Amino acid sequence: MKRGLAAITVLLGFALSGCQPVAGPLTVGSPSAAVPSPSSSELAVIIQTAVEDRNSTALDVPPEPHLSDIQSTAAYRAKRARDLPVVARSKVGFKSRGFWYTDFSTTITVESIDVAGSEASVDFKEFTEQHQASAANGPSNVPSSYSLPQTAMFRASADGWQLDSITPSVHGRGLPMSVVE
Repeated sequence: MKRGLAAITVLLGFALSGCQPVAGPLTVGSPSAAVPSPSSSELAVIIQTAVEDRNSTALDVPPEPHLSDIQSTAAYRAKRARDLPVVARSKVGFKSRGFWYTDFSTTITVESIDVAGSEASVDFKEFTEQHQASAANGPSNVPSSYSLPQTAMFRASADGWQLDSITPSVHGRGLPMSVVE
């Protein structure tokens, strides 16, 4: 009888252990808001869009931004709003000397991703070619270019991973017009 009771107890234990929740992805905010780890392609697309939006602010006639509000935090959007007047002043100075940017092409290369809980850090390199025009010579066919290592910080939210900041890894003079520290 003891063996039968022990066997039933073991079987009941196994059956009940199957009812336990399986350890799942990171939860952010409420217990029901599970956020999976970000994919490198997901983060790269957000970074590419954000950098292109930033670079387009240096154009003579910038297009509308493409990064949606759910892809970025309020802190990121506030920083970009503070940067726009700085870039606009630089453009005025550049144009007063007879120059302006007409177009650009940007490539992002993700070098590393580090996820720690609800935050992710992405080290990446931006390579941008930009064409300019001058009042004296018109549009140039020869682009200028730069390569800039940067770090993007992301935060997990109920909507997924949101861009919180992009900062250059090098500081000081010589940064592109669209990069405001």
